[in-house]
Amino acid sequence: MHKKRGYNITSITMALNGAAAYPRACQALAAMLSRNSLNPADITVLFKMYSGADPPPVDLLRVPHFLDLLVDALFKPGSKINPEHKPKYIHLLAYAASVHEIFKKGQRKSLNRDELNATVQSIEKVHNVCNDSKGSMELVAEVNAFYQCIRFPVVAIGVVRWVECTVTDPSYFKLTTEHTPVHLALLDEVVTNHVTLHQKVLDLLVQLFESPQDELDVLVQLERRKMLLDRMVHLFSRGCVVPVVNYIKSLVKVDIQRCYLLFFFCILEVSLRFAIFVGEKEGRL
Repeated sequence: MHKKRGYNITSITMALNGAAAYPRACQALAAMLSRNSLNPADITVLFKMYSGADPPPVDLLRVPHFLDLLVDALFKPGSKINPEHKPKYIHLLAYAASVHEIFKKGQRKSLNRDELNATVQSIEKVHNVCNDSKGSMELVAEVNAFYQCIRFPVVAIGVVRWVECTVTDPSYFKLTTEHTPVHLALLDEVVTNHVTLHQKVLDLLVQLFESPQDELDVLVQLERRKMLLDRMVHLFSRGCVVPVVNYIKSLVKVDIQRCYLLFFFCILEVSLRFAIFVGEKEGRL
């Protein structure tokens, strides 16, 4: 919000998270945040500090704006990173996402990096796939790799960002022939593993559902919306009940086509509830 209003609160952010006690890290972070852009020189400074035996507190890296810049740099289509510096970007994002430390009275008592290497490897693997600009059919071969890595929350956030940029391209649905594109199927896996990303995924599905596709045939538009409702039903089944139901209720007031889609959603919901009921009954037997 502050960025949209033209405010620069970098100095306040740095003061509140204790970065002033680490002037080199503070200077590097402040420079990138104030410009709203990452650069290799400042990233290198931070990488060297967070690769050492006595790194600054991990909270310095957990500035939401800085993390957003890292995610965009690694997962947003079209982002260019010098291959020489790419491991530094990945290391900093993985460090911020996976390292746990305990401070008492200003002194670090423990530093747990057990998940750092696995997080680095997962980010790197998914980044390489996302960065290859593969078509939907080529991505099918990479689905297992995605599913293995998506269990890491930071990778799931990156995948959602990549999918969002890809599927909101005006030409995406014109060129896609599958009933359920791989990009949207990946969102199902994100929803299954990460409750905290449910609302973000729903917001994207709503954006796609409401985006005009007048150049497509009416029946194709209907099928596309039914496919998006399928994704919402999956969200519903994973606990995102109230937000999904509230949105579906809002469709009734719009037009006849959406009333038909509401009926389709209700059929899917009843089928889902029946399957759960049968499963529970068989389990008791």
